[in-house]
Amino acid sequence: MKKIIVILILVALVGFVGFRAYVNYSAKKKAASQPVVEKVVPVETTLPSTIEITDKIHASANIQAMSEITLYSKVMGKITQNLVQMGSVIKPGQTVAVVSRDEIGYEFKDFEVKSDVKGVVSRLLQNPGASVNPAVPLMTLVDIDKVKAVAAVDEKKIRFIKMGQAAEVTLEAYPGDIFRAQVTNISPVANPVNRTIEVELTLPNPGYRIKPGMYAEAEWVESKRSAMVVPLTALVDRAGQKYVFLTEGGQARLNPVTVGVVAGDTIEILAGLKADQRVVTTGASQLNDKDKIKIIDSSTVQN
Repeated sequence: MKKIIVILILVALVGFVGFRAYVNYSAKKKAASQPVVEKVVPVETTLPSTIEITDKIHASANIQAMSEITLYSKVMGKITQNLVQMGSVIKPGQTVAVVSRDEIGYEFKDFEVKSDVKGVVSRLLQNPGASVNPAVPLMTLVDIDKVKAVAAVDEKKIRFIKMGQAAEVTLEAYPGDIFRAQVTNISPVANPVNRTIEVELTLPNPGYRIKPGMYAEAEWVESKRSAMVVPLTALVDRAGQKYVFLTEGGQARLNPVTVGVVAGDTIEILAGLKADQRVVTTGASQLNDKDKIKIIDSSTVQN
Protein backbone atom coordinates (compact mmCIF):
# COMPACT_ATOMS: atom_id res chain seq x y z
CA MET A 1 0.00 0.00 0.00
CA LYS A 2 2.80 2.42 0.88
CA LYS A 3 4.51 1.71 -2.46
CA ILE A 4 1.29 2.57 -4.32
CA ILE A 5 1.00 5.88 -2.45
CA VAL A 6 4.64 6.78 -3.26
CA ILE A 7 4.12 5.93 -6.90
CA LEU A 8 1.00 8.08 -7.07
CA ILE A 9 2.85 11.03 -5.50
CA LEU A 10 5.71 10.67 -7.99
CA VAL A 11 3.30 10.51 -10.91
CA ALA A 12 1.51 13.63 -9.66
CA LEU A 13 4.81 15.47 -9.23
CA VAL A 14 6.00 14.54 -12.72
CA GLY A 15 2.66 15.63 -14.14
CA PHE A 16 2.86 18.99 -12.35
CA VAL A 17 6.42 19.65 -13.57
CA GLY A 18 5.43 18.72 -17.10
CA PHE A 19 2.43 21.02 -16.96
CA ARG A 20 4.54 23.97 -15.77
CA ALA A 21 7.06 23.32 -18.51
CA TYR A 22 4.29 23.29 -21.09
CA VAL A 23 2.85 26.56 -19.80
CA ASN A 24 6.27 28.27 -19.89
CA TYR A 25 6.95 26.97 -23.38
CA SER A 26 3.58 28.23 -24.60
CA ALA A 27 4.16 31.66 -23.07
CA LYS A 28 7.59 32.01 -24.69
CA LYS A 29 6.24 30.89 -28.03
CA LYS A 30 3.43 33.41 -27.84
CA ALA A 31 5.83 36.20 -26.85
CA ALA A 32 8.16 35.31 -29.71
CA SER A 33 5.30 35.52 -32.17
CA GLN A 34 4.40 39.07 -31.06
CA PRO A 35 5.90 41.95 -33.13
CA VAL A 36 8.78 43.80 -31.32
CA VAL A 37 7.89 47.43 -30.53
CA GLU A 38 10.90 49.51 -31.57
CA LYS A 39 12.01 52.20 -29.08
CA VAL A 40 11.90 55.69 -30.56
CA VAL A 41 13.01 58.58 -28.37
CA PRO A 42 11.43 62.01 -29.00
CA VAL A 43 14.10 64.74 -29.04
CA GLU A 44 14.64 68.40 -29.79
CA THR A 45 17.62 69.48 -31.87
CA THR A 46 19.52 72.61 -32.73
CA LEU A 47 22.36 73.88 -34.89
CA PRO A 48 25.48 75.34 -33.23
CA SER A 49 25.67 79.11 -33.08
CA THR A 50 28.50 81.64 -33.01
CA ILE A 51 28.62 84.19 -30.21
CA GLU A 52 31.21 86.60 -28.82
CA ILE A 53 32.85 85.35 -25.64
CA THR A 54 34.71 87.66 -23.28
CA ASP A 55 37.63 86.07 -21.45
CA LYS A 56 38.25 87.69 -18.07
CA ILE A 57 40.97 87.79 -15.45
CA HIS A 58 39.86 87.34 -11.84
CA ALA A 59 41.87 88.08 -8.71
CA SER A 60 41.16 88.41 -5.01
CA ALA A 61 41.94 91.78 -3.45
CA ASN A 62 42.03 93.69 -0.18
CA ILE A 63 40.78 97.24 0.22
CA GLN A 64 43.31 99.75 1.58
CA ALA A 65 43.16 103.46 2.34
CA MET A 66 44.95 105.81 -0.02
CA SER A 67 47.07 106.89 2.92
CA GLU A 68 47.23 106.43 6.70
CA ILE A 69 49.00 108.74 9.13
CA THR A 70 49.48 108.80 12.89
CA LEU A 71 49.20 112.01 14.92
CA TYR A 72 51.48 112.75 17.88
CA SER A 73 51.69 115.49 20.48
CA LYS A 74 54.73 117.73 20.08
CA VAL A 75 54.90 118.29 23.86
CA MET A 76 54.80 116.24 27.05
CA GLY A 77 51.70 116.36 29.20
CA LYS A 78 48.28 114.84 29.76
CA ILE A 79 45.36 114.76 27.37
CA THR A 80 42.52 116.86 28.70
CA GLN A 81 40.25 116.58 25.68
CA ASN A 82 39.80 114.53 22.56
CA LEU A 83 37.86 116.81 20.22
CA VAL A 84 37.14 114.11 17.68
CA GLN A 85 35.91 110.55 17.69
CA MET A 86 36.21 107.50 15.48
CA GLY A 87 34.77 108.31 12.07
CA SER A 88 35.19 112.08 12.39
CA VAL A 89 36.18 113.82 9.16
CA ILE A 90 39.22 116.03 9.76
CA LYS A 91 40.31 119.08 7.76
CA PRO A 92 43.89 120.37 7.54
CA GLY A 93 44.67 122.65 10.50
CA GLN A 94 41.82 121.31 12.63
CA THR A 95 42.46 120.85 16.37
CA VAL A 96 41.91 117.21 17.34
CA ALA A 97 43.08 117.09 20.97
CA VAL A 98 44.18 119.31 23.85
CA VAL A 99 47.24 118.52 26.01
CA SER A 100 47.90 120.13 29.42
CA ARG A 101 51.60 120.85 30.04
CA ASP A 102 51.22 122.02 33.63
CA GLU A 103 53.96 121.00 36.01
CA ILE A 104 54.27 121.58 39.73
CA GLY A 105 55.22 125.22 40.20
CA TYR A 106 54.69 126.08 36.56
CA GLU A 107 51.71 126.95 34.41
CA PHE A 108 51.70 126.56 30.65
CA LYS A 109 49.14 127.34 28.05
CA ASP A 110 47.31 124.20 26.87
CA PHE A 111 48.80 122.75 23.72
CA GLU A 112 46.47 122.11 20.79
CA VAL A 113 47.25 119.07 18.67
CA LYS A 114 46.36 119.86 15.06
CA SER A 115 46.25 117.78 11.94
CA ASP A 116 48.29 118.86 8.93
CA VAL A 117 46.24 116.75 6.55
CA LYS A 118 42.64 115.80 5.82
CA GLY A 119 41.33 112.38 6.70
CA VAL A 120 38.94 110.29 8.72
CA VAL A 121 39.74 109.17 12.26
CA SER A 122 40.17 105.40 12.13
CA ARG A 123 41.48 104.85 15.67
CA LEU A 124 41.72 106.82 18.93
CA LEU A 125 44.76 105.48 20.73
CA GLN A 126 44.71 107.61 23.94
CA ASN A 127 41.93 108.67 26.27
CA PRO A 128 41.69 111.92 28.32
CA GLY A 129 44.00 111.71 31.34
CA ALA A 130 46.63 109.70 29.50
CA SER A 131 50.21 110.92 29.69
CA VAL A 132 51.71 111.60 26.28
CA ASN A 133 54.94 112.75 24.72
CA PRO A 134 56.25 113.16 21.16
CA ALA A 135 56.81 109.39 20.92
CA VAL A 136 53.29 108.36 21.97
CA PRO A 137 50.74 108.07 19.12
CA LEU A 138 47.41 109.81 19.74
CA MET A 139 45.26 108.69 16.81
CA THR A 140 45.39 107.54 13.20
CA LEU A 141 43.79 109.19 10.19
CA VAL A 142 43.01 107.57 6.85
CA ASP A 143 42.35 109.17 3.50
CA ILE A 144 39.41 107.25 2.00
CA ASP A 145 37.87 109.71 -0.46
CA LYS A 146 39.38 107.19 -2.84
CA VAL A 147 40.52 103.71 -1.86
CA LYS A 148 42.87 101.10 -3.27
CA ALA A 149 42.02 97.52 -4.09
CA VAL A 150 45.30 95.63 -4.00
CA ALA A 151 44.83 92.47 -6.06
CA ALA A 152 47.06 89.39 -6.35
CA VAL A 153 47.20 88.55 -10.07
CA ASP A 154 48.52 85.23 -11.36
CA GLU A 155 51.86 85.78 -13.09
CA LYS A 156 50.50 83.99 -16.19
CA LYS A 157 47.92 86.77 -16.62
CA ILE A 158 49.96 89.84 -15.73
CA ARG A 159 50.90 90.51 -19.37
CA PHE A 160 47.27 91.37 -20.09
CA ILE A 161 47.13 94.15 -17.45
CA LYS A 162 48.30 97.69 -18.24
CA MET A 163 48.55 100.98 -16.35
CA GLY A 164 45.33 102.96 -16.62
CA GLN A 165 43.32 99.88 -17.63
CA ALA A 166 39.70 99.78 -16.49
CA ALA A 167 38.55 97.09 -14.09
CA GLU A 168 35.51 96.11 -12.06
CA VAL A 169 35.58 95.48 -8.33
CA THR A 170 32.94 93.61 -6.33
CA LEU A 171 32.68 93.38 -2.56
CA GLU A 172 31.19 90.69 -0.34
CA ALA A 173 29.73 93.51 1.74
CA TYR A 174 27.63 94.75 -1.20
CA PRO A 175 26.52 91.73 -3.25
CA GLY A 176 25.36 92.68 -6.73
CA ASP A 177 27.07 96.09 -6.73
CA ILE A 178 29.88 96.74 -9.23
CA PHE A 179 32.48 99.42 -8.54
CA ARG A 180 34.48 100.91 -11.41
CA ALA A 181 38.23 101.08 -10.89
CA GLN A 182 41.45 101.82 -12.74
CA VAL A 183 44.91 100.29 -12.57
CA THR A 184 47.24 102.82 -10.92
CA ASN A 185 50.21 100.68 -9.95
CA ILE A 186 51.75 97.32 -10.84
CA SER A 187 54.38 95.80 -8.58
CA PRO A 188 57.78 95.30 -10.24
CA VAL A 189 58.30 92.02 -8.37
CA ALA A 190 56.39 88.75 -8.02
CA ASN A 191 55.58 86.85 -4.85
CA PRO A 192 57.86 83.78 -5.04
CA VAL A 193 55.54 81.74 -2.81
CA ASN A 194 52.25 81.91 -4.71
CA ARG A 195 53.54 83.32 -8.03
CA THR A 196 51.30 86.36 -8.02
CA ILE A 197 51.96 90.04 -8.67
CA GLU A 198 50.27 92.85 -6.75
CA VAL A 199 48.18 95.20 -8.88
CA GLU A 200 46.81 98.37 -7.32
CA LEU A 201 43.40 99.62 -8.43
CA THR A 202 42.03 103.02 -7.46
CA LEU A 203 38.30 103.57 -7.10
CA PRO A 204 36.19 106.48 -5.84
CA ASN A 205 34.50 106.10 -2.48
CA PRO A 206 31.55 108.51 -2.14
CA GLY A 207 29.86 108.23 1.22
CA TYR A 208 32.77 106.13 2.47
CA ARG A 209 30.82 102.93 1.74
CA ILE A 210 34.02 101.02 1.03
CA LYS A 211 36.05 100.35 4.16
CA PRO A 212 39.75 99.56 4.29
CA GLY A 213 40.23 95.90 5.20
CA MET A 214 37.22 94.66 3.21
CA TYR A 215 37.61 91.62 0.96
CA ALA A 216 37.12 92.27 -2.77
CA GLU A 217 37.25 90.57 -6.16
CA ALA A 218 38.81 92.35 -9.13
CA GLU A 219 38.00 91.57 -12.75
CA TRP A 220 39.61 92.64 -16.03
CA VAL A 221 38.69 91.94 -19.64
CA GLU A 222 41.45 89.81 -21.13
CA SER A 223 40.14 89.36 -24.68
CA LYS A 224 37.01 89.00 -26.79
CA ARG A 225 36.59 86.31 -29.43
CA SER A 226 34.04 84.51 -31.56
CA ALA A 227 33.13 81.02 -30.43
CA MET A 228 30.86 78.20 -31.55
CA VAL A 229 28.49 77.13 -28.81
CA VAL A 230 25.70 74.62 -28.16
CA PRO A 231 23.20 74.48 -25.28
CA LEU A 232 24.46 72.89 -22.09
CA THR A 233 21.61 70.37 -22.39
CA ALA A 234 23.25 68.99 -25.55
CA LEU A 235 26.38 67.94 -23.67
CA VAL A 236 26.65 64.46 -22.14
CA ASP A 237 29.46 62.96 -20.09
CA ARG A 238 30.43 59.32 -20.51
CA ALA A 239 33.34 58.13 -18.38
CA GLY A 240 34.85 61.60 -18.26
CA GLN A 241 34.66 62.21 -22.02
CA LYS A 242 32.35 64.93 -23.35
CA TYR A 243 29.95 64.09 -26.19
CA VAL A 244 27.05 65.44 -28.17
CA PHE A 245 24.50 63.38 -30.09
CA LEU A 246 24.24 64.10 -33.81
CA THR A 247 21.14 63.29 -35.86
CA GLU A 248 21.94 60.87 -38.64
CA GLY A 249 19.35 58.96 -40.68
CA GLY A 250 16.77 58.88 -37.90
CA GLN A 251 19.35 57.78 -35.36
CA ALA A 252 21.39 59.45 -32.63
CA ARG A 253 25.12 59.17 -33.15
CA LEU A 254 27.42 59.67 -30.17
CA ASN A 255 30.08 62.22 -31.16
CA PRO A 256 33.09 63.21 -28.96
CA VAL A 257 33.84 66.93 -28.60
CA THR A 258 36.35 69.19 -26.89
CA VAL A 259 34.72 71.92 -24.83
CA GLY A 260 35.80 75.36 -23.66
CA VAL A 261 34.14 77.87 -21.34
CA VAL A 262 30.53 78.02 -20.23
CA ALA A 263 28.69 81.12 -21.46
CA GLY A 264 25.31 81.43 -19.77
CA ASP A 265 23.25 78.36 -20.70
CA THR A 266 25.60 77.44 -23.56
CA ILE A 267 29.06 75.88 -23.76
CA GLU A 268 31.90 76.52 -26.17
CA ILE A 269 32.88 73.73 -28.55
CA LEU A 270 36.58 73.85 -29.42
CA ALA A 271 36.77 70.74 -31.62
CA GLY A 272 34.73 67.79 -32.85
CA LEU A 273 31.71 69.60 -34.28
CA LYS A 274 30.93 71.53 -37.48
CA ALA A 275 28.59 74.48 -37.75
CA ASP A 276 26.15 72.61 -40.01
CA GLN A 277 25.83 69.51 -37.80
CA ARG A 278 22.57 69.32 -35.87
CA VAL A 279 22.82 68.20 -32.25
CA VAL A 280 20.24 66.77 -29.88
CA THR A 281 19.34 69.07 -26.97
CA THR A 282 16.23 67.98 -25.06
CA GLY A 283 16.38 64.23 -24.57
CA ALA A 284 20.13 63.87 -25.02
CA SER A 285 20.63 62.48 -21.51
CA GLN A 286 18.27 59.58 -22.27
CA LEU A 287 20.02 58.42 -25.44
CA ASN A 288 22.53 55.76 -26.31
CA ASP A 289 24.54 55.51 -29.49
CA LYS A 290 22.41 54.56 -32.54
CA ASP A 291 19.09 54.90 -30.70
CA LYS A 292 16.13 55.64 -32.95
CA ILE A 293 14.92 59.21 -32.54
CA LYS A 294 11.95 61.33 -33.52
CA ILE A 295 12.64 65.05 -33.90
CA ILE A 296 9.80 67.03 -32.39
CA ASP A 297 11.34 70.50 -32.65
CA SER A 298 14.42 72.13 -34.19
CA SER A 299 16.04 75.48 -33.68
CA THR A 300 19.35 77.33 -33.54
CA VAL A 301 21.03 78.77 -30.47
CA GLN A 302 20.13 82.42 -30.00
CA ASN A 303 22.93 84.94 -29.55
